[in-house]
Amino acid sequence: MKNRSFVITLILITGALIGWYIYVSAQANQARSVQEVSVDWWGSAHADLTAEAFTHWNEDDPAEVPVSCAKCHSGAGFIDYIGQDGSAAMSVDAPAAVNSVITCEVCHSEQADALTSASLPSGIQASVGSGNALCATCHSGTNSGAAVSAAEAGFGADEVMADIGFVNPHYAFAAATWLGADGEGGFQYDGRAYAGQFEHATGVQSCTQCHDPHSLHMRADYESESANLCATCHSNVTGYKDYREVYVDGIDYDGDGQVEGLYHEIEGMREVLYRAMQAYSAETSQPILWADQYPYWYVDTNQDGEAGEDEVQFANGFSGFTPRLMRAAFNFQFSAKDPAGYVHNGRYVLQLLYDSIADLAGVVDVDMSALVRPD
Repeated sequence: MKNRSFVITLILITGALIGWYIYVSAQANQARSVQEVSVDWWGSAHADLTAEAFTHWNEDDPAEVPVSCAKCHSGAGFIDYIGQDGSAAMSVDAPAAVNSVITCEVCHSEQADALTSASLPSGIQASVGSGNALCATCHSGTNSGAAVSAAEAGFGADEVMADIGFVNPHYAFAAATWLGADGEGGFQYDGRAYAGQFEHATGVQSCTQCHDPHSLHMRADYESESANLCATCHSNVTGYKDYREVYVDGIDYDGDGQVEGLYHEIEGMREVLYRAMQAYSAETSQPILWADQYPYWYVDTNQDGEAGEDEVQFANGFSGFTPRLMRAAFNFQFSAKDPAGYVHNGRYVLQLLYDSIADLAGVVDVDMSALVRPD
């Protein structure tokens, strides 16, 4: 009997050792060399020494990144922000170096690992967990709907705010889109319910579950024939180019008579909003145009509805915002400047666009009969 127990125990121990060996071997096989990681990093936007994000201040005198921008536009500035350099944490104490990209030590430190929440432009402290907080600290924009509310204070909804320029949400604010109403990134209209944090599905619920943290590409087969990160659930995805064709509920939100991928539904809804903004601005102040060039909003001097080269000039910037138009312009830009908003939280983006259209429709004639607002 004792021999039998001994044999059983030996078998169990042997099995455990074999299992442990297989696990360790698998982990070793999955581990990537420093050289491989470095190659990915050097090819990423975080390491682009020529990018406007890191060189914008190079010609300034002195050439330095201002305190208000340094947290996200200088690797040294981020190190200052989290207190990795020994300074006070959660603040930038001095202008930062130009040409300072996001290097290894920016994200790999005790202070960076300790981040579990991010301060959003709305004033919300979002508890998103380690890893996500590191990304969200910079990828949440610089303004939120709260800044629009502050700018319009004291003005009537259709009163021109002559001395107030466009309130811009900034760029690449994936975290603000992802959090939706939980982050209050967009301008949210009173009395309307908005989608909160987009949970997506098991295995694709965090920044680095979808994006490789070094290359920033999608984790699975970014450039190959099989984009299986999404194809597991979305059978119409056979490659990266198909991500824009993903839809989940078969609803024609933008009312163009076609059920399309969420990317296209957002594009269509934004086009309806743009036409409504043009009609509204022509009646209340100046005809407005949008172009993907700072300061983004221009005067339609010839009133043809198209952004001509002679019109897209800094000196021709639009200055006839009313509170109602500013709300719509902010949400328009919010939908345009997160290029993957359809993945990060498409419902939230569509809700913002729809409500902006509805707000303008209270003043100008806008046919909303075919538009659908997501629940």
